[in-house]
Amino acid sequence: MKRLLLIITIMTVILAGCSGQNNNDPATKGNENVDKQEQVKLTFAVNEQPQLPIEFWEIPVKKFMESHPNVTIEIVSQPSSNISSRDHLKTLLATGKFPDVMVMTSPGDFINSGSLLAFDEADLDYIADTSVGKFEGKNYVVPYKKQVGGVFYNKDMFEEMGLQEPENWEEFIALNEAIKAKGTTPISLGVKDGWPQLITMSLLLSTDLLTDDPDWGKKRNAGEVAFADDNVVKVAEKYKKLTQSFTDESRSSISYTQMIEAFYNEQTAMYIMGSWTQADDIRLEHDFEVGFFPMPNDNDANTIPVWLNEGLAISADTKHPEVAKAFVEFFVTDPEWAAQFLQSEMLFPVTKEEVEYDKSDLRMEIEEKMKGYKQVENFYDMTGDAALLPGLQSFFDKMTVRMATDPNIDVKKELELMDKEWEKANNNLNR
Repeated sequence: MKRLLLIITIMTVILAGCSGQNNNDPATKGNENVDKQEQVKLTFAVNEQPQLPIEFWEIPVKKFMESHPNVTIEIVSQPSSNISSRDHLKTLLATGKFPDVMVMTSPGDFINSGSLLAFDEADLDYIADTSVGKFEGKNYVVPYKKQVGGVFYNKDMFEEMGLQEPENWEEFIALNEAIKAKGTTPISLGVKDGWPQLITMSLLLSTDLLTDDPDWGKKRNAGEVAFADDNVVKVAEKYKKLTQSFTDESRSSISYTQMIEAFYNEQTAMYIMGSWTQADDIRLEHDFEVGFFPMPNDNDANTIPVWLNEGLAISADTKHPEVAKAFVEFFVTDPEWAAQFLQSEMLFPVTKEEVEYDKSDLRMEIEEKMKGYKQVENFYDMTGDAALLPGLQSFFDKMTVRMATDPNIDVKKELELMDKEWEKANNNLNR
């Protein structure tokens, strides 16, 4: 049944994306900034993923070009699935092929080289909160979605085992112990791809560190705190215990796809991930209900980490900045396309205007629970002046793999190494 719903959803998106426009279509915004006689060509670098193929990104591009007949937009994507959009953009910049508009997740890698265009406040009057993600008071990325992170679990399995959602860290550990005692792997995790494990560490840092000190990232970049401080070491020890004690021993050889499939095949009771995985709940066949709860900290489970780091950016060297801005605004505000885009992964809107779309039961459950949560940024993808310095995300990736797989690892020494990496990155910025 869920596969049928997914097929219907995809067909609805594609057909709607190809439908004609109405007279009030926001795609026409920006026409006043474009000389109708001038032929304009833009390149648009996207983040192609299995759930977001090129055909999906083509929908807004085609619709925008229909209302701007003198504009041509060429889509550029990663050459292979094992290259991230961030690394692809670095290559394009180095080879003189930096796109006019791009999906951006790590602006800090590009701002200091002067590669991105800064938006004026007036450019972003459609965004609900423009204070998020500012670098030295300026916006370089227009967010197009909000995502949340937490623990997804098998409600039927919990009920059979007499388990409840935990309300603090102690209860969460006891929950894992109880599931393990029943002969089931508590948490589905695979580190083969080098990134799923960082979600767990990042959520722990968000709920333990940023709940009490939301400015911790800014303080680190100002040299006022360190990664090897006791409160961060404590979180790393939690991460090591969680990943090494309650996940499959073969986690090193398990891919992201395999870890998700293990959960939906009922080989595990939980997995820790961002809300984009709701697409898997629709895509993968299963006959149990999936639930969600936040990553608990020592005192409660009332903090929800959110991602606001991903959006659209514009090259500082684009020959057509006004057209590029018009396309960005259309992408984020067009009601029809915004609904399709958000529905693809059951995302949360970031615009002043609410975006309505058909939501799954899981999506509605998360939305309802969020009303009582404190929202903090996801640690790994902190934005603006709090963002990890260029290069530190790559170190974090490798460090969290080591912490999840090496039983003899000294987490404090690892964090001391990360402080040294920060010093290198900071020195590079200040040259």
